[in-house]
Amino acid sequence: MTMKILYLIHQFYPEYYTGTEKFVFNLATMMQNFGNKVKVITYSFYNNSFYDKKFGEILAKEFMYKGIPILAFKYENPPVDLHFALKDERLAKLAKNIIKKELPDIVHIGHPMRVHELALASQSLNIPYVITLTDFWLMCPKVNLITSTGDLCKGPEGDSTCQSLCPEFTPQVIGQRLKLAKNFLFKANVVVSPSRFLASLFLKENKSLDLKIVNHGLSFMNLKKNRKAYKREDKLTFCYAGSLNYHKGVHILLEAFKKMRVNHTFLKIYGSGPDKNYVEKMKKVAGKDSRIEFCGTYSFEQIGDVFEGIDVLIIPSIVYESYSLTLHEALACNVPVITSNIGGIAEKISDGFNGYTFKVGDSEHLRIIIETIAADPEMLNKLKENITKIMIPTIEQEAYEYYRIYKNIANKQLLVSQSHVSSGL
Repeated sequence: MTMKILYLIHQFYPEYYTGTEKFVFNLATMMQNFGNKVKVITYSFYNNSFYDKKFGEILAKEFMYKGIPILAFKYENPPVDLHFALKDERLAKLAKNIIKKELPDIVHIGHPMRVHELALASQSLNIPYVITLTDFWLMCPKVNLITSTGDLCKGPEGDSTCQSLCPEFTPQVIGQRLKLAKNFLFKANVVVSPSRFLASLFLKENKSLDLKIVNHGLSFMNLKKNRKAYKREDKLTFCYAGSLNYHKGVHILLEAFKKMRVNHTFLKIYGSGPDKNYVEKMKKVAGKDSRIEFCGTYSFEQIGDVFEGIDVLIIPSIVYESYSLTLHEALACNVPVITSNIGGIAEKISDGFNGYTFKVGDSEHLRIIIETIAADPEMLNKLKENITKIMIPTIEQEAYEYYRIYKNIANKQLLVSQSHVSSGL
């Protein structure tokens, strides 16, 4: 069965390249390899001169990225609630025209931010859609379940928690947004979560939601096994690999590392971030410490080399992560992981088995773990041996699960249309 699948996402390659973008790119590529037609529709942030079409206030351009057709659009004058809203009439007409023109069999939403009207257009045209939850945006206007005081939140609990912990949002705004989000979720043909943790929070707020768990898979094409065996006197290189944003906790890692007085331990930091002030601040914290190196970004093709050149990956997030492809890439390369003890990342790491967890935001606890490993590098040998026993899902396995989901939906749609024909409707 050949299908046409539209993927909707809030941002995409080559402009953005973190976990959600990688998930959609991998899945679209695999579906194309299976013989299906695919297209990615995304919001974008290029200079206005990049676009070659204009529809009212909206700029657009179609192009190819590594064999995947992309339609990128942008408001000429972005609304103030661009990253918050679940409804925008200015995009509604164009969204419906795009869906009518493309006539997909399935719409798959990788992230609804900024592309929500295309999902609503699919809904109004009775085109089935799948949602993969990749963060908490549909329950939290701040995306990451962080309160106005910077503390972790466990969810809106109706809307009472939002009103008390995020008073800058009026009850009317929060109530309306949660109502739209609930409608969006419950009218989906299938809702998918990549982790048990993310699923549990959404089910707490939406008790009757039918939700499936499908782990994100990896492409093993560019991965390499880190086969290093350790002796007690070995030098160690710890590593952070990801976006340089405050909520990723890079400052916690640097605080921990700067407190250390171990000369044979090094830290590599890979990644970039939109908040240039935060990035510069992190570089100032590192200062002239010769143990710390900012390495910039790396490509798909360089992933194996990155993990082959380090000894331990550290994920110091101070927010709930729904899933971490970087964590799984490290494990697939036989690299132990230290991570904060919350969210979907913590459910993948068992203390003393394949890595260690530390109390979220606690740089002192992290320092102790790093120094313990640095004092006895041989302990990594057992962790690496244990990691070889872990099954890491592949993108082929993930894509097959989604293909089954798509096919089941398409078959049901076919049965409905046939019954309408036979009954004369």
